[in-house]
Formats: sequence, C-alpha cells, structure tokens
Amino acid sequence: MICSSLNRLFFISVSFRRSPIQTEDASGGNVIFDEASQIPVWDAIGAIARGRQVVIVGDPEQLPPTSVGDRGVDDVDDGIDVEDQESILDECLAANIPPRRLDWHYRSRHESLIAFSNNEYYRGRLVTFPSPVTDDRAVRYVHVPNGVYERGSGRVNREEARAVVAEIIRRLKQPEFTVLRSSLGVVTFNGEQQRLIENLLDQERRSYPDLEPFFDPARWHEPVFIKNLENVQGDERDVILFSVAVAPDHTGRSVATISSLNKEGGHRRLNVAITRARQEMVVFATLRPDQIDLSRTNARGVRDFKHFLEFAERGARALAEAFAATGGGTESPFEDAIKSALENRGWIVHTQIGVSAFRIDLGIVDPEAPGRYFAGVECDGATYHRSATARDRDRLREHVLRQLGWRIRRVWSTDWWADPSRAIERLHDQLIADLEASRVERLAAEQEVAEAQPPLPEAGESEPPDDAASTNGEPIFAETEFELELPEIVAISNAPTMPLPNRQYAAAAPQPAPALHFDEYRITDLASAGFTPDADRFYEPLYRSQLRQMVTCAIAVEAPIYEDLLVSRIARAHGFSRAASRIREQVVACVSSSIPRSVEDERTLLWPPNLRPGAIIPFRSASLKMRDHTDIPLAELASLAASFQGDGVETEEVIRSMAAYFGLSRLREATRQRFAAAARITVQN
Repeated sequence: MICSSLNRLFFISVSFRRSPIQTEDASGGNVIFDEASQIPVWDAIGAIARGRQVVIVGDPEQLPPTSVGDRGVDDVDDGIDVEDQESILDECLAANIPPRRLDWHYRSRHESLIAFSNNEYYRGRLVTFPSPVTDDRAVRYVHVPNGVYERGSGRVNREEARAVVAEIIRRLKQPEFTVLRSSLGVVTFNGEQQRLIENLLDQERRSYPDLEPFFDPARWHEPVFIKNLENVQGDERDVILFSVAVAPDHTGRSVATISSLNKEGGHRRLNVAITRARQEMVVFATLRPDQIDLSRTNARGVRDFKHFLEFAERGARALAEAFAATGGGTESPFEDAIKSALENRGWIVHTQIGVSAFRIDLGIVDPEAPGRYFAGVECDGATYHRSATARDRDRLREHVLRQLGWRIRRVWSTDWWADPSRAIERLHDQLIADLEASRVERLAAEQEVAEAQPPLPEAGESEPPDDAASTNGEPIFAETEFELELPEIVAISNAPTMPLPNRQYAAAAPQPAPALHFDEYRITDLASAGFTPDADRFYEPLYRSQLRQMVTCAIAVEAPIYEDLLVSRIARAHGFSRAASRIREQVVACVSSSIPRSVEDERTLLWPPNLRPGAIIPFRSASLKMRDHTDIPLAELASLAASFQGDGVETEEVIRSMAAYFGLSRLREATRQRFAAAARITVQN
C-alpha cells in the first residue's frame, strides 16, 4: 500500500510550529517512509512537516506500532498484553488519501507460503506465481506430542524447543545447505521461548564448531536468527521454523487465549510471522487445531491461528476455495487443442497452474521427476489478455517465472490457426530441449552436492574434530611445521659483570638496497585456456557447466581473489560492460562450495582449495594498470611489507615505502590503515 500526498501536508504541519527547529530551516524535497505500519504518528509528523512531498509505504495488515518500544522487545512474553498504537499509515488511510496498491508478490518461491495470508488478509488480490512442483506443500506441520506449556513465569515448551534445535542442527549439517547458500530463521510467539531456543542452540554449537560460520554475519550472507513475533517484521529467510510453544498445560486444559493474538489487530502479528519464508516453513507445535476452543474467545487473531494450523496440517484441503482452480479446466478451445496435441505425443499436461489471479495455462510434468514441472506453456488466451500492460504480459511475468525455475514456452494463436502441425512440432522440439536441459542441470546440482563435505557425525558418535584434522582423519590444510634448534641454556653466574671496553669502529660503506624479486601476477585469459565465452548463452542452464569451468580456471590462476573481481573477470570475458546483480548471481552460484572464503573490508575473498584463509602468500607484482592496490589481499600485501622491514625500521617508514611502490604521492586514511594492517600481519607472523 502506497499513500502519497502533497497539499494535505501543509495542513497537518501547522500544529508543529512550536518545534525548536523551524520547518523553513530544515526543509527537504521528498520524504519516504518504509514499513509505515510500524511508525507512530508523532514520530512521523516532524519529518512530514519538513518535506514538500511524502511517500508512505506500508502494509496495513502487518505489525502496528506498539508500546513495546518503550521497554524493549525482549520483555514481551505470552503473559503481557501489548498495547497497539495508531500508525501514520492508518492515519493516511483514514484521511482517504489516494492509495496505490502493489499487488505483485515476489518473496515466496512457493505459492502455498503466501496462500493463507492472500486468502485471509488480502482477499485473494495478491498476484502470486506458481512454483514448478506438482504438489506445492511448502508449509508443513510437525507435531511434538510430549510438549507441555509451562504457564506462570515459564511460558515455554521445552520439548518443542528441543525439536526446533535438533532441526536447526540437522539442516545446517546437510551439504545442500552450503551448496545452495541457504538461510534459516526461527520465529516464536514470545520472548521466553526465543531465549530457551537460543540457550539450547548455544549448547549444541559447542559440539559443532564447524557450524559457526552460519551464525556469523561476516562469514555467511544471511546468518541464522531467532526472533519473536514483535521484532521479526522486515526479516526473511529461505527456511523459517515456527515454534508455537502455546499448548495445553499439564492438566490437559484446551487453549482459548494467546496474549500476542488476543487483542484487536492480533491477526496482523500472525500475518507477519507466517510470511517470513521464501522457500519453506515448518510449524513445530504440540497444539493441534482442535485443541483451540473458539467458543471462549472472539479474537480474530486466535481464530485465524486455528485456521492456519489446519492449513499447515492438512494443506490445500483447509483452503479448498483458494486452491480449487489449480488443475482446473482450460479457458479456451485453443488451449484444449494444444493440450490434446501434447498428450497425443506422450507429454503429461496439467492445466491452470496456480492459486491466484495469475495462472500458467499448461504445466508439463517431468517424466523423470513426476513431482515437478520442467516447463510451462502459455497461450495468448484469457490470462494473457488480462495483463494491464505489454511489459507485465511479455517481460515481467516471464522473468519472475524463470527466477522460480520455470522454462516458459509460448504458442501464438495466429501461428496455430495458420499451421497447427508446424506449431505443435516446434513446441514438441522445444520441450525435448527443455527436458534435456533440466536433466543436465539436475545432474550438475547432484554432483555439486556430492562433492560437498559430508555431514558431521551425530552427537555421541565421535569427538568433535580438532583444528588440525578433518572428520576423516586427513589434514584440512596443507601446512608446514617448522622446528627451530635453540641453543643450550647455560647456568647464569652471580658474579658482577665487567663493562665492555670502548672500541672505535670505522664507518661502513653504504650498501645498495637489495633488489625486490616477486612472483608475477597473471590475469586469467579464458581464450588461451581453451574456453569460448558465449554471452548469448550466459543464462542458459546448459551453459552452467562451462561457466563453472571458467570460474574454476579463474580461481586457479588468480586466487586469492576478491569475489567482485572474479565476477568482473567473467563478465568482461563475455563482453558485458558492467557486472549487474543478475550476472553476479550467476557467477557466484558457479563457485564451488569447497573453495575457502574469508571477508576483508566487507568484500568476500576466495582462496585456493589447498590454502588456509589468512595464510601469508608471496607478493605478485603487476603493472598498476593491471592491478590496483585495493584488489590485493592483505595476506599478499604483508609479503610486500616484509620486504621493507628490518631492524629499527618503523611502521610509518614501511607504509611510505609501500606507497612509493604503488606510486601514491598522497595516502587516504583508509589506504594508510590497510598498509599498516599488512605490516602488523608480518610482525605477528
């Protein structure tokens, strides 16, 4: 929901003339509020008064401002009523300021993740995109049978917390989690359950130190989080584990109230909690839907939560009206004819794939994996002509579908009526090519998972590995051990020492500075290595294997190399003038999971497979045009610093020598700090 206003702002700002900062002294142009449903009116009005135009972006069905902010979100638990407050978004809607709706939903890679909220809170108006699976059950219910809700000061469910922690460890240990660069988060109803899960997880992490990167923002793109209902808005992860905690107590009494959902607007909190996942949501609950007694409460939030548990437990049957159209009939004789022609050629075809206003006309089932579609066919029928603009119809929809894993083919009615045999033959050939591409991509993904490190042993099977050996007994890194022969220590005499006699020394002739000899830095030449970069095929699945080989070659030649520099190398080899985000995603996805990584200056550094991140490496010289000093890792700069160090040489002198080497007449503070860090590394090692 976007509300924008011009003239009304000046009317509102009159009551704030008493501000110590006069509006004319701090006026601006555009004022934009994000997550406006969480911004109280009094926090927003001062900024509004100082702008000429305001854009207020927010979702009225998500978390409102609360009194939690005055005491901190960690103080919120299941026994405290949270007082909701009016937001600036509510005020705009009440004032009838013209809204603009943003109805396209992109986060969920499976429609079932948003289906409940779309049906309950958005009246089915969200335009969602189907995932290429025949049974979309991305929301699952896991029953924890022995859990008990500790009322009073506890307000936790210990069995449920243990089940959640076990699932976290299980997922993080899977090679697929690393290979696919997945992310995970946990959402709870209250602060007590959140802290219990955190404590139990901390205990498990001590047994598995190899899992620490998944919790470190500097080492993993989206670290694991554990949050409660009041502070999770705005966060998202690939997988969300939802710990309900609330359950019948030890007496077996049914549940009628959930404090965080009881009051007016409690359904907003539920909506936030159940829409944080991109790919999968797993609901851990001792509570079953039939144990929620709606006769003892009128709270919409509690009622909706009961229905959500039914949806998580039973899937599409719980929202029959929302899912009824999936697999329904075709919309035109044109689609019927194409469907029949494809089935006559042996393809398994499903119709009208999706649950929202947007459907894929025909879904082609993968004969080797009947649980998924490998391609979709769109006809220029009713769905096509309902699109508001040509851009929506021909570009955006197909782009989003491809991001979700679909291969989309089109059949135009004009081609069909002119020569149906030729049109179906061309479509048949395209589907055969798509099936082969899907097979190659699946085999490549399976191979990459197989090459990943095996999962860690279960607790109790063996001791955690030490720093020097991996779980199979082989050294993790090839390291050289140094043995120094120390002189024998002799007894120290207590007799007084005699002063050394004064001696005269002749001035030594000045010695020339030693010449610096370094390795030579080489830039990857993919053409000389036998590769033929093809920009037209860059995004094709069949090209992924060749692209992965190019990435591996570049790392072998230039590592350690910064990730963004690697992306630039591959992009330029393909003739791209700049490395856009889509190009970056394609290249980074081809970096093997076995490549060690570290982070320097907020940049990811890729290391050779046999080298420990942080190990000092020889400096590789190159012309300044070929390689800027900012693209040289600290471990390599340390070798350059070592060549300028000696007895009595101060760090500042080393920094000046390094600056002179790179032809820098003046040093920015950031560069000075970096050179100093390189010098310190040399001293420490």
